[in-house]
Amino acid sequence: MQAFLRHAGAVWRLLGERHLGLIAAGVAFFAMLAIFPAVAALIALVGFWADPVAVEDTLNILADFLPQEAYGVVSDQVERLTGAADGTLGLASIVSLLVATWSARLGVGALIQGISAIYGAAPRSGLKGTVLALLMTLLLIGVGMIAVAGMLIAPIVLAIIERFIPSDSWVTLIGELVRWIVALAAVIVGLGFFYRYGPNCPADRRAPFLSPGLFLALLLWGGTSLALSIYVANFANYNEIYGSIGAVIALMMWLYISTYAVLIGAALNFVSEYGDTLDQETGAENSG
Repeated sequence: MQAFLRHAGAVWRLLGERHLGLIAAGVAFFAMLAIFPAVAALIALVGFWADPVAVEDTLNILADFLPQEAYGVVSDQVERLTGAADGTLGLASIVSLLVATWSARLGVGALIQGISAIYGAAPRSGLKGTVLALLMTLLLIGVGMIAVAGMLIAPIVLAIIERFIPSDSWVTLIGELVRWIVALAAVIVGLGFFYRYGPNCPADRRAPFLSPGLFLALLLWGGTSLALSIYVANFANYNEIYGSIGAVIALMMWLYISTYAVLIGAALNFVSEYGDTLDQETGAENSG
């Protein structure tokens, strides 16, 4: 119990020392700019080998976490993008894919810098930081493609299971379980790479791929997302306050609390590695 309280106190102090609230706000802003280019890149890639509508079906799981107004912004744009995808590999589609990927790296790069700031490390140099952000963006898009593939394979597996299990209720339950497992696995892989390769410090001083902060971030993200969704649905109407941009504000709030949850997870990893000291000299060493 004492160790838990000591770690909790150290994380709490780190939130103030590293100005995590401001960092989360900055990352949320860049995430807002990057989210739709990232989805566009994912839809373009999936469209080469499958129906891009599968991306829309995969992202529907966000409806359980986002406020209704925020989800409406995302779903409308995804529907427009899937309708425009033609699945052909031409020069225009390649250029659009490259531009979308380059734009999506903004949010990834901002989150990497935020995690490095928690470790007290300086941002990576221009070229090195850009390359890492681009590689991480491609990795996350790849994880998204695997998740979409999982969603496409699931109905085939369920059709086979249905031959042996006549009850439709069991098949439906298994289908929902598969959707959640695929989505959770994609989030875990993405966070694992951020926590492992994001901090600008020596490799032996970074968190392992599966870290305590990762699971804390998952719990915080899920809990706060549901809480925000309930709050917006029952107590706050952003459209009445902000008018036509209310849905955008709701989406930015969700991105902010999601980013904050990820950064708190990184803070726990830092405290778990370096103890309750916040001294940079005993913490991460800048590796350039």
